[in-house]
Amino acid sequence: MRDYQDHLYAYLIDLNICLLPVYLWAVEFILLLTGLISPMYFDLLFYIMYALLLICSCVALPLYTANSSGQSVGCQYLNLRIVNKNKKLAPPMQLVLRQLVGIGIPVMFFGYFFDVRGLLLWWAANGICVLASPRQQTAADWLFGTVLVKVPQINVISAQDLPEEMEEEEEEIQPQAAPAPAAVLPVQKEEPAVEFSPIDLHLRSSYSDDALTDVEEIMKLARQKDMEVISITDHNCARANAQAVRFAPMYGIQYIPGVEIDAVYQNSRVRILGYYIDWNHPFFDEVERMSLVREKEVSIARVHAFEKLMGIKIDVESILSKSRFQTITGDDLTYMVFKNAKTRQKPMVQTYLQKSGGDEERAKKLFAGEVFGENGTCSVQGTYPRADEVIKNIHEAGGLAVLASWHADKLSDEQLEGLLNEGIDGLECFMPDLSTKTVAFLLSVANQEKLFVTGGSDYHGSRKRGHEIGHTAIPAKALNMVRVFTKALDS
Repeated sequence: MRDYQDHLYAYLIDLNICLLPVYLWAVEFILLLTGLISPMYFDLLFYIMYALLLICSCVALPLYTANSSGQSVGCQYLNLRIVNKNKKLAPPMQLVLRQLVGIGIPVMFFGYFFDVRGLLLWWAANGICVLASPRQQTAADWLFGTVLVKVPQINVISAQDLPEEMEEEEEEIQPQAAPAPAAVLPVQKEEPAVEFSPIDLHLRSSYSDDALTDVEEIMKLARQKDMEVISITDHNCARANAQAVRFAPMYGIQYIPGVEIDAVYQNSRVRILGYYIDWNHPFFDEVERMSLVREKEVSIARVHAFEKLMGIKIDVESILSKSRFQTITGDDLTYMVFKNAKTRQKPMVQTYLQKSGGDEERAKKLFAGEVFGENGTCSVQGTYPRADEVIKNIHEAGGLAVLASWHADKLSDEQLEGLLNEGIDGLECFMPDLSTKTVAFLLSVANQEKLFVTGGSDYHGSRKRGHEIGHTAIPAKALNMVRVFTKALDS
């Protein structure tokens, strides 16, 4: 009975909106009878009313319904939607025809040729059709294969569900830091890697979208740890170098201008580190601009895919307004659905909590990895510059191009050889989270191809715990290999 009432009220709301010109005509007719409007305008006012009736019932209502994906004014008020018989969103033309035949044409046709009695007969016949239908379909619904359904209540999550500080972790190789093998360096395999080194060539500042520490604070921390050489390699942004080269002499530290750029090579994502660069080269401004546009577009596409998966509505604008870089990551969305009281009760979220034995942090990590990770349901790929173009422009900016260790172990031998042929000058062989096998492989390639060797901590400040300045996993006996790179441009 509740469904019958909702369907009837929705129909009456739409019908009354269509009949607004008739109600206006009734007022004008009373004014004509009282002499406030001259009788000579009777015919003109009647035709104006009829034209408005045509526009409201046969144009405005069908187009509004199609534009709102099946929700006319009455449907929106009663939380209903017109869908096709498979309960999928109906195409616009199907909705237009349904409203034309269901409301617009009968109002015009029966109202003009048969007066009010014709309309009443039509409505009575239509009512019988609805009562006889198991899904309460009108004659127009039967004709065009549509049906009214209740729109499910949507949980809305917004920026208030986003923690003030989040760990934006990148997809990385599982941590098994260890020294290089004896075949490449004279270090015993079982000998533990030196945790700290005075050279750190992979740091991120607040110019990166996933780090918070400002440039001078990095210099202070480096001075406290007696660092010799550092490089800030922000993600797709070279602007930190302008400050860093001024602060470095003040803190007695050698500084190498750097940047890390996302790129693609033969359909595989890679990251290219640029060192000794002229950060004023226009290429780096273009990289930053493209990155900001790309990440915002990818964020919005990721949100839309997630809304569809979870059956929720996300207040994108409120979240983007609180994001420095206009991004919404998979981690952001994961934290929000786990924090929001309503979305936390979703079966999908509860499944991950159960799989993790109640360990919420583990559940979040599994959820984010399977939903937003590589080949995940809501994984979205952006468009990245070609690796050969990145390498070429780093060289044009007076720099050296180094292949970052990120996903390096996923490259085929052919891809790695191709990158070397494009002009790679060095390999990032040391990083706290690299496995022994990966370190050994990268060092062997660097040794064979006579490439520079670099390493770094991948410091992100509080956004990535366990990565401290100087904690590069460079073995003591390998430090001189990295030191060679820090003197690469010495005359």
